[in-house]
Amino acid sequence: MVEIKTVSLGNSLALSLPKDGRFKEGQRWLLIPAKDGESYTLVPRIENPYTGPTKQPMTEAWPDVDWNEVE
Repeated sequence: MVEIKTVSLGNSLALSLPKDGRFKEGQRWLLIPAKDGESYTLVPRIENPYTGPTKQPMTEAWPDVDWNEVE
């Protein structure tokens, strides 16, 4: 478990994360609220792999399917 705290940053509050190698400056994170309305889950934000130019062509998952037969 990692303990973090809120700190004042200008007119806002920020979460202060430890400098222990797990967190890097500039990383983007998402706070996902729990159903109880009191707690959150912190997860790293990843880039959408389906936007932007593709680095390698996407192959068909079912190359033997004739898509003209699918309605």
